[in-house]
Amino acid sequence: MTPLRILFVSADLAPFLTTRARRDAFLELGQSLECVTAEDFAGRKSRWLARLSYWTLLTPRTFAFNRAILEAAERTRAQVVWIEKGTEVFPRTLRALRRDPSRVLVYHNTDDWKARTRLHQLHWRYLLRGLRLYHVHFTSNLHNVKEFRELGLPEVHHMELAANPIYPAPEPVPEAERRALGAQIGFIGHWEEVTERALRRVADAGLTIKIYGPGWNRADLSGVLGPAVQGRPVIGLEYMRAILSFDVNVGIVSKWNRNHTASRTFQIPALGAFLLHERNEVVTQLFREGVEAEFFGSDDELVEKCRYYVAHPDERRRIAEAGRRRCLASGYFETDRVRDVLPLLERMVAARG
Repeated sequence: MTPLRILFVSADLAPFLTTRARRDAFLELGQSLECVTAEDFAGRKSRWLARLSYWTLLTPRTFAFNRAILEAAERTRAQVVWIEKGTEVFPRTLRALRRDPSRVLVYHNTDDWKARTRLHQLHWRYLLRGLRLYHVHFTSNLHNVKEFRELGLPEVHHMELAANPIYPAPEPVPEAERRALGAQIGFIGHWEEVTERALRRVADAGLTIKIYGPGWNRADLSGVLGPAVQGRPVIGLEYMRAILSFDVNVGIVSKWNRNHTASRTFQIPALGAFLLHERNEVVTQLFREGVEAEFFGSDDELVEKCRYYVAHPDERRRIAEAGRRRCLASGYFETDRVRDVLPLLERMVAARG
């Protein structure tokens, strides 16, 4: 099959982002690809200008970004314009791209279009106005799949989250770093009230716990939870080493985003670490309970299983190893997800002649 000419549009392509993993997957799978990223334009280096651009979407860098998309699409004769969470792409840019009837416009998003976060409608206003201008929609959110189909959007597909293949094969973390980064129980992710409540129960049970991620300054840090909150994210190889430094990695998905999974749902077992994930109808189809991962359905069950698996390292290790094998065998990596959608893109391009 002749490689597709793809224009890949995103906000950022920093190392270790899943956005970059998808870009790299297209290249690995032999596609002809060029990128336009908002990060390439003035304003990102200044925190003040970055925030102004983020909320107004009307600074010079946003207009330059949109001009660059149109220029690159024409210059490369792009057959596919793949847009990752196009909050900064003007609807008029999408309409201009659609003037070439042979071109396929792709919406890809891992966030909920109805997310209950502050000022969501403001930052997403262009994305929401342009929703019907895409030819095909890929989303990891099952609620969005249903809602988009109810809107009458013609091509809506579930593209599950995945592990990032950039991380090397897991190796033991040096003991000094393991003590510095890790604990019996670990959680990596942003603050939400329900997440705080569950992890407070773990801390109250006397288990050592460390929490990394944004927004935890909003938590009640009095009592046992205070020392657990590290007040920073872990990124890149430190993220990998933190996961490998926890005896039990707790998986709690965002209620704000109405998620069933997170990237960590796959990244933790893919790294050969032990995953204790909240139980739902999706994750129990991805991993066998008690064999490839463990699940909990209440705060009481979370505490009970944390205690049990901290005390049973051999069982923990067996499940972690099986979880990694499942990720490798079932194709739970970003490269696999991109490989799965390529035939659809090829058919859509061919249908446009």
